[in-house]
Amino acid sequence: MADDASGSGTSIMFLLSSTLVLALGALIGWYILSKQSAAISQKSLAIASGTTISQRKNTVVITGPMGSGKTSLWCHLRFPATSASSAAPRTQTSMAINAARIDEGRAYLVDVPGHQKFRFDRDTQLKAARAVVFMVDSVQVARDIRATAETLYDVLANASVQENECPVLVLCNKQDDALALPNVRVKEMLEEEIDGLRGSRQAGLDSLQGTVDDDAAVEEKAGDYLGIDGKKFVFEDLCHPVQFNESSMVIGHDAGGLEQVERWISESLHT
Repeated sequence: MADDASGSGTSIMFLLSSTLVLALGALIGWYILSKQSAAISQKSLAIASGTTISQRKNTVVITGPMGSGKTSLWCHLRFPATSASSAAPRTQTSMAINAARIDEGRAYLVDVPGHQKFRFDRDTQLKAARAVVFMVDSVQVARDIRATAETLYDVLANASVQENECPVLVLCNKQDDALALPNVRVKEMLEEEIDGLRGSRQAGLDSLQGTVDDDAAVEEKAGDYLGIDGKKFVFEDLCHPVQFNESSMVIGHDAGGLEQVERWISESLHT
């Protein structure tokens, strides 16, 4: 019986120590992640605030939902010589901003991760944007249409994008997949979803009017309404041009439509 009691006590001590180790590991992991998140935000501020006047004239921001191919596009445009006839190297979901000069320094390309916690970083980069590339996963867009439309709405309604009349390229990616929707269909779906979103957002603002604490918020968000009031939303009614193209990052630079993206960037920076 003494041996049983001893064994039971040893098991309890082992469980307690294991639980303590796991808890300590989780705490350390949380601390590291919080530090990384803070560092990323600081990097975003440094990139945006540190851009020169010339960089503000040629900054192109790549944004969009997670997994849509933003970093792959950045790699293709950053290293065109190595991707002209081959696919871009495999990439993982980015947890940091990528920024580099391309086209012999004529464009400053910024890739912002699509996770929700990077919304502040995205809005910070848009302040310096001269053009915006919004990536869409053409295979998953039907399933994720609400989230995709909300993200695109935030970009199109961004005060800096509207004030600077930034051209926006919606790039319908992953066209190599048999299940990918064509850009015409993606455009129709996004217009329909945004039409519903602007109604619900406007209703939310209307409910805040008349309250002293929220008057400033209502005034600040007044420019969020996209398109023409009383008319079904279409991208052609926006004050800045929105173009839809198709692409694939796995069949090479030329066949994947990247040449058209490069041409669009060049034209957007010189208008």
